[in-house]
Amino acid sequence: MKIKLLAIVSLLFFFTSCDNENISSKSNFFKVKIDGKLAEATGTLAYAVKDSEEINIYGIFSNKSSMYIQLALDKELGTHQIIENPNFAFYTNEAEVGHRSDRIGASGEVTITEKKATNVKGTFKCTVKESNQTNKVITLSEGEFSVAFR
Repeated sequence: MKIKLLAIVSLLFFFTSCDNENISSKSNFFKVKIDGKLAEATGTLAYAVKDSEEINIYGIFSNKSSMYIQLALDKELGTHQIIENPNFAFYTNEAEVGHRSDRIGASGEVTITEKKATNVKGTFKCTVKESNQTNKVITLSEGEFSVAFR
């Protein structure tokens, strides 16, 4: 009887631990609607990197499709335009074609709602154009992120 009870308690502890890990890994997210279709990155596929000059906020949607938002390091809480280097959004589609918000005819903004030494949160919306300056415009809407710095 004691062995059965110990086994049950061990299993409950194991499953509870797994659930906590899943919750923790899902606390990092980066999501956006790309021309109306939701793309999401969670866990280790959503993160931020900070260096001496800028912050890059990443969402990896697949092995070919991803996005990042680059902001000057001095950008604090509030809404910031992402239409001019060093502040821009970069999206790569499944065909591995790059699109940027700092191209002529594109636009965008990011709102930082929380910025700490360990993490950054916010929302964004923008349009991006192919890097080769074609007329194709992609709309990125309802963007949201909550990511930890690596």
